[in-house]
Amino acid sequence: MHPLRLTLVAAAILAAACALALPTRAGAATCGLGTYAYAGMGSRAAASGVTATIAPAAIPTVRDGHVDGWVGVGGPGLGPRGTDEWIQTGLTAVPGEANVVYYEIVRPGHADVFRELGRGISVGGAHRFAVRELATKPNWWRVWLDGSPASPAVYLPDSHARWTADAVGESWAGRSSGTCNAYAYDFRDVQFAVPGRGVWSPFLTFQRFKDANYTLVRSSDSSFVARSVADPARTAAATTP
Repeated sequence: MHPLRLTLVAAAILAAACALALPTRAGAATCGLGTYAYAGMGSRAAASGVTATIAPAAIPTVRDGHVDGWVGVGGPGLGPRGTDEWIQTGLTAVPGEANVVYYEIVRPGHADVFRELGRGISVGGAHRFAVRELATKPNWWRVWLDGSPASPAVYLPDSHARWTADAVGESWAGRSSGTCNAYAYDFRDVQFAVPGRGVWSPFLTFQRFKDANYTLVRSSDSSFVARSVADPARTAAATTP
């Protein structure tokens, strides 16, 4: 099972948009022991869903840990009484392997869930990912893949109209230090839904995530590439014996 991921934003207690601050992530500039680093965007309003088409834009070079490109809601400390609670889906890669399609669900009182939905995703291999709250059941969520349900509906208490949405590239440095993991994920047609409206729209106002050694390159209001500053191909050549 992958280590816990989402350390991005605090909950939006009101449905109205508000500015959100990123928690401190020690060591993000050095890709050191256990470091998480991000590049992407998050909504400034509470969300009832988030969706994007995601594809690897380069072969990842993962020295240790993992790299991901995902959409999701929730996070550490955002569940009842400060518990960890989230749901996310996208692409992930570990050392020596191609990207796989996955979803992950963390909720209080239950074992963490990590499920693979497809393996061997090559460069340009795009899938449409979504996390959505059930329209008739507040606090119940489901993962969708290419327009079809990909997970059971799961109850995530205290989530309705409280959580913002995220679309990000992520690197976890694992248990070593030194060279940063290198990746490039292409996010297209990124949208989120506001609770009670049921309408998808782009992140017209958003929180930008761009940790040291990672960057966000926008191509339109709803599309961007989240990537390492170092080119994955050059990183692979430099680390090959």
